[in-house]
Amino acid sequence: MPRRAPLSALARPLLLVLLLGGCAGTADPGGHAPPQRQLPDLYDRPTQVRDPLYVPDPLEGTNRRLYRFNARLDEYVLIPVVDAYVAVTPGFVRKRVSSFFLNLGEINTFLNSVLQLRAGKAGPTLVRFAVNSTLGLLGLFDVASELGIRRESEDFGQTLGYWGVGPGAYLVLPALGPSNVRDAVGQVLDWASFSYIMPDRIDGHTGYKVARYGLGPVDTRYRVPFRYHSTGSPFEYELVRYGLTEARAVEVQR
Repeated sequence: MPRRAPLSALARPLLLVLLLGGCAGTADPGGHAPPQRQLPDLYDRPTQVRDPLYVPDPLEGTNRRLYRFNARLDEYVLIPVVDAYVAVTPGFVRKRVSSFFLNLGEINTFLNSVLQLRAGKAGPTLVRFAVNSTLGLLGLFDVASELGIRRESEDFGQTLGYWGVGPGAYLVLPALGPSNVRDAVGQVLDWASFSYIMPDRIDGHTGYKVARYGLGPVDTRYRVPFRYHSTGSPFEYELVRYGLTEARAVEVQR
């Protein structure tokens, strides 16, 4: 399979052509010519100017291999399982399943909102969890949203970012997808804190284990609309890397 040229290698000549064309087309009719742009100036600019999708990726070779692995895993395992799940499960039941797992996610959102000292998120999240766990029959029904209580979303990666921890190197995690060093650590802390909080009599129950580790991943993939190689762009890896990085930066600042 031929190796694709890096985006920056394609973008630089295009940028030069656009700049040179722009200079030729902006001459003053009265004879005044704008100062010529020197080529060294281009290379003094920030890297993002020369490559708008630039994201530091020191492990790019490994990340690209894992991206291809995840695409194959998605194509041959996860998506067929999701398709079978959709085929045999009525929409009403799928909605109840998603609501149940989203309600469990309120636990980590509440914990991280407290760690970020954000009472404006912690309070409503606690109320949401209480309402949906009782009136909503263990979260099967999202009664809180019907009452106008908005769902927040916080995780340990955002908490680390809130307290000044940078994202670190871009990572592609096997099966889990795009991330970075900070968020990968955050995922481990989210999992550990959730397991610590969950009572042993529930965490050790076989039905709960089947639901969390069997149905949970299927529901998570079902709720994510992204499909590998569906963008139609030869630069999908760069687009996903840039999009994920920018989205997480916004979520940390939010």
